[in-house]
Amino acid sequence: MASEDAVAQVLSIPDRANASACFGAPVTSGDRTVIPVADIGYGFGAGWGASEGNAATPGGRGGGAGGGARTRAIAVIEIAPTGVRILPIEDQTSIRIAAITFASAATAILARTLLKLIRG
Repeated sequence: MASEDAVAQVLSIPDRANASACFGAPVTSGDRTVIPVADIGYGFGAGWGASEGNAATPGGRGGGAGGGARTRAIAVIEIAPTGVRILPIEDQTSIRIAAITFASAATAILARTLLKLIRG
C-alpha cells in the first residue's frame, strides 16, 4: 500500500466512527422499538522522517501511519407505548478488571503493612 493510501485510510476513520455507528438500526417488534447504542472511540497517528545524507549514511526515508477504532455496546433505548426506557449494558470485562486491580492493590498494601509490623 502506498503511503498516500495509508494516510487516506487513517484519515477516513472519523468518517466511519460517527453517530450512525453509535446508534444501530432500530428494530421494531409489535408496538416496541429498540435502538442499540454503542460507545465509539478512535485514534490515529503518523510519522515520517528524512536524512540529510552524508558519506556515513547516504540518503534516507521514513514513513509510518496507523489508526484504529473501538466500539462497545453500552445501552439499548426501548420505545414502547408506556414510555421510553434506557437499559444500560453492564461491561463485565471492565468490572472484572477493576475488581482484580482493587484486589491486587489491597494485597500489596496489606503485605507492605505486615512487613513493617514484623520488622518493627
